[in-house]
Amino acid sequence: MQLAFLDTKLSKEVKRKTEKLISSYKNLEAIIESKKMDAEHKMTVNYQPSESQRGNQFHSETEKIAELNIEIKEHLLTMRKLNVVYHSLKPIQQRIWDQKFLRGRYDVDVYSDLDIPDRTYYRLKREMIAVVAEAFGFI
Repeated sequence: MQLAFLDTKLSKEVKRKTEKLISSYKNLEAIIESKKMDAEHKMTVNYQPSESQRGNQFHSETEKIAELNIEIKEHLLTMRKLNVVYHSLKPIQQRIWDQKFLRGRYDVDVYSDLDIPDRTYYRLKREMIAVVAEAFGFI
């Protein structure tokens, strides 16, 4: 099994960072779409002074759009990686991911609903978090 080579003993910082990333998965699509809307060019005739004429400012509208496009690409890459990791997990781990991180339920409720012992639940959850941490280079 591939998880035999994976170290599931993670530091608190890595575990916290990984759990935060998994929890943010449900909001990534909305973040991406809102940034895409912000990055759309606004081509209207305007007789007011433009950003470049207002003084010695560092960013133009074009630079802001370019930065937004870079952020969008980073979020899309994160979302694709999380999708790949999610689909590579065992079905029981996918259900843990859904209930714990997407629905925000407590651990006790999750392993009770899944009808698995708490030790098994925490082992599966630890493996799942280790896979995500490995995929994102946190380990």
